[in-house]
Amino acid sequence: MNKLKVLIVEGNTNEENVNFNAAGCVPQSENFKLHVKKIEPNCEIEIVAPGDDQSIFKIIKSLKKYNGIILTGSTLRVNDNSSEIKKHIQFAKKCFESEQKIFAACWGLQITVTAAGGKCRVSPNGAHIGIAQDIKLTEEGKKHNLYSSKVHKFSTPAFNHDEVEVPPSNSILLASDEINKFMALQFNVGKSEIWGLQYHPEIPYDYMIKLIKHRSKGLVDKRVFRDINEVNSHIRVIEKAKIKLKDDTRTLELRNWLNHIKQ
Repeated sequence: MNKLKVLIVEGNTNEENVNFNAAGCVPQSENFKLHVKKIEPNCEIEIVAPGDDQSIFKIIKSLKKYNGIILTGSTLRVNDNSSEIKKHIQFAKKCFESEQKIFAACWGLQITVTAAGGKCRVSPNGAHIGIAQDIKLTEEGKKHNLYSSKVHKFSTPAFNHDEVEVPPSNSILLASDEINKFMALQFNVGKSEIWGLQYHPEIPYDYMIKLIKHRSKGLVDKRVFRDINEVNSHIRVIEKAKIKLKDDTRTLELRNWLNHIKQ
């Protein structure tokens, strides 16, 4: 194979990335780029934002040149149905038409599910705030290439208030936890193959802790936590989990997908 070519689709708006910068965090697309480069140093990577009409117009003409497409996380909420979100859905459909292998993380999962005819909702069981604990692989998940060499029960970085409610009809459930049933799915749209996760193998816990600290007042105001003491207690849980989780283990799903698109 020639040099691997990957397109990363930024999930956040420019305005929201300013907020991420204020928290000491790089944009989602840049974070993915950093991790892909660690695994595949010679990979050619381009980044595009669906809200940027001019760059999207240019990219759509050449989508088939990529070996794979990554859709990142976002603070957008798919059921808000804004013009920005509609652009993300339409771009996901264009990606499907290009017969692609797609890695969809968190918002990426929700937007590809929606574009494929499924439904998402606010999770009735609450949110993952920085961490998803005790994710369990299904029998199909244990056999899937996404989880090659992965333990069958694990905790990992995650940050989401929404979840998949109704997956596309041909979906294979790969992993679940107590908060979200659909923690990982594989589904196809035409000749495109989507591996979707409701968590973030590309984000270290330190990044999540920065976001929680930056958003702590809002999390208390929205009653996700009772008070700042509960926020700090939750951060201590994540700090303990951080000690146990090695980077090679955390990013294994991304590594497995990159190996998959090289075939």
